[in-house]
Amino acid sequence: MAEATLRHATPDDAPALRVLGEAVVPATYAPIDPAYAEFTLAEWWDVDRMRESAERLWHGVADDGERLLGVANLGRSDERWVMWKLYVHPDAQGSGLGRRLLEATLEQVPDGEPLWLEYVDGNTRAAGFYAAHGFVESHREASERFPDLVWMRKDR
Repeated sequence: MAEATLRHATPDDAPALRVLGEAVVPATYAPIDPAYAEFTLAEWWDVDRMRESAERLWHGVADDGERLLGVANLGRSDERWVMWKLYVHPDAQGSGLGRRLLEATLEQVPDGEPLWLEYVDGNTRAAGFYAAHGFVESHREASERFPDLVWMRKDR
């Protein structure tokens, strides 16, 4: 596998982001809740939605010259800096891309402000990754339809 370069995504990356989503979402969520995987792919990885998101939010992508191997994004919600996505293609997991994307995201957050994120309860891989990188659980949000959301934050 070629070394991936990190760069800022543009709206033109939306179709490639969708292809990445088709690889990461089922692998991540289908073992936890297949309906959630289907919903997430349709709702949050739609090409038009990804294009709009890339226009509005910071997105860092890992690009090996042939395809996108990872993405992280950052936005504001309730006066918080929230990393809404951090995904690495299954073929590139364990390569350090997740750490590199997380570090690039942290560079976007003003000094002294925490970074927040959420993950789906049952995603033990995400829980372990974030804990290993200094995130601590803050609270949980119950969901009637899908698995609960677990909120974490990293103070800086």
